Amino acid sequence: MKLFPKLAFTMSGLVLLSTVALSFTFYWMEERSLRHHADAERRAVLGNLVHMTEESFLTNDDLLLIKYTAWIQKWNPSIVSASVVDAHGGILAHSQPTQIGKQVTAETVPMPSSDQVLILSEPINLGSHGTATASVGFSQTLLNQALQAQLRVLQKRVLFVGGGTLGLGWLITFILALSWTRPIRILSQAATLVGKANYHIDLKTLPARRDELGGFSRHFYSMVDQLKQLDQMKEDFVSAVTHELRSPLGAIESYLNVIEDELNQGISTTEWRTYVERLRINTQRLTRFVNDLLDVAALERGKVSMTKQSVSIRLLIQDILALFSAKMGERKLFVRTDIPTDCPSAFADADKIRQVLTNLLSNAIKFTPAGGVIEVGMKHLPSEKRMEVYIKDSGIGIAEDQQERLFNKFEQVHAARQLTKGPKGTGLGLSICRALVELHGGRMGVTSRPNEGSRFYFTLPLNEDGAMTQAAKNVQGELV
Repeated sequence: MKLFPKLAFTMSGLVLLSTVALSFTFYWMEERSLRHHADAERRAVLGNLVHMTEESFLTNDDLLLIKYTAWIQKWNPSIVSASVVDAHGGILAHSQPTQIGKQVTAETVPMPSSDQVLILSEPINLGSHGTATASVGFSQTLLNQALQAQLRVLQKRVLFVGGGTLGLGWLITFILALSWTRPIRILSQAATLVGKANYHIDLKTLPARRDELGGFSRHFYSMVDQLKQLDQMKEDFVSAVTHELRSPLGAIESYLNVIEDELNQGISTTEWRTYVERLRINTQRLTRFVNDLLDVAALERGKVSMTKQSVSIRLLIQDILALFSAKMGERKLFVRTDIPTDCPSAFADADKIRQVLTNLLSNAIKFTPAGGVIEVGMKHLPSEKRMEVYIKDSGIGIAEDQQERLFNKFEQVHAARQLTKGPKGTGLGLSICRALVELHGGRMGVTSRPNEGSRFYFTLPLNEDGAMTQAAKNVQGELV
């Protein structure tokens, strides 16, 4: 059975049981209240007779008692008889005046044993006059008829209210069941579309809801957006891997074929060197790519071997700038440095920090137009016992909503990819850089604005001993 009929039937059954239980409870309580009220009315009639008797004796007005006793039956048709009898059995007052002065008999005062008459009696202290007894006899048949009439009115009222409540409850049940199951059905259909890689879904007004289903809908949209990004990242990665593997492998195969064709004809030393150099370049390109993949795999396993020692970041920066000087000259880029000579050394793995600097400077060169400026600097953060290293370019910049995502695996700025010529990269570099910096206990980030360049920075712990030749310490870093 589907969720909607199951939920509707279950809630309808609960509403029915609740309504029936409440109706019977209400009817039982009202019936008791009616019986109690009827009994109280009968007691009140007897009490009034007692009070009138006492009043007549106090005022010596026997006529008042006689008139009241005679009229009491006319006021209440269910009364069979009403009488006041003295201690000797003499009738002082009676609803039938002809009985006054007579002695009590079965005809004058109905007996309690009668099934048709309910007799209520109460003794009266008359002071110097002695005692008397006031009695009122009620017709059981008339009392039952009056009670049944009231109960029929009550039954109709309970049926009307209960039926209305039941109908309203079923209507609310249907609406609630629909309001709960309809969003689930929409989300289920959307999930089916997402499962088929169709990310163009419409959850209608569900995200605007204030309940858990609204929150789930908003999270669903977020999930779909992330899946779209992952799908795009997968396509970009496959494209990058295809390019990074196919291009150098194709070049290697081409040069090997050329060497094979020209081997019998004799290859000059110059040609040999040219071919070997090109083979070496493409082999290095493959090696870098494979190393990136291996680094990512090692970082994801949570352990990376490092050799931490006192490292002069200033010397590392100078080496990296010298390495890229020719390339920056080709692109007509200007370099500006801001490196204090008294900046202390860092406690780090030189090779890992060299990898970070190489990646950041390579990106800055790639995304800075000809004639642009690249600034490399560092500063001492004594309050944190750290140093900050940064590389700032005058390139295209990065939108704020994309800055943090750059450090995810396989993530790249799409606008930059469209403007960049040549190999696009795999989007692994910055992810590896951040992981390596965090292994050192530092942090890495970026500040940037579109068309105003980007500033990538990272921090490293200082070498507290300050010795540039401190003995190497082999440590095992773990990615947190």
